[in-house]
Amino acid sequence: MPKEKYDPPDPRRIYTIMSAEEVANGKKSHWAELEISGRVRSLSTSLWSLTHLTALHLNDNNLARIPPDIAKLHNLVYLDLSSNKLRSLPAELGNMVSL
Repeated sequence: MPKEKYDPPDPRRIYTIMSAEEVANGKKSHWAELEISGRVRSLSTSLWSLTHLTALHLNDNNLARIPPDIAKLHNLVYLDLSSNKLRSLPAELGNMVSL
């Protein structure tokens, strides 16, 4: 059923890792693991700047593709892409020898 009016995003599903001010001031996140789930269809390009991540859980979403930028996560040792709608994987995953 099409929506007849714009409904703003559910505020319970809006999360900010860091404020724009913190990013502008050069603050870095130090999370080792990140889980993103809930029928997500696309990923923010800012995810690929979290190079300190060692584990990334992207399971149980509606992702159709993973961009080649995933190779920027050079510290990644665990990646869960199960239960998505992936049609192919980027060749760059083959260069991530720590996975």
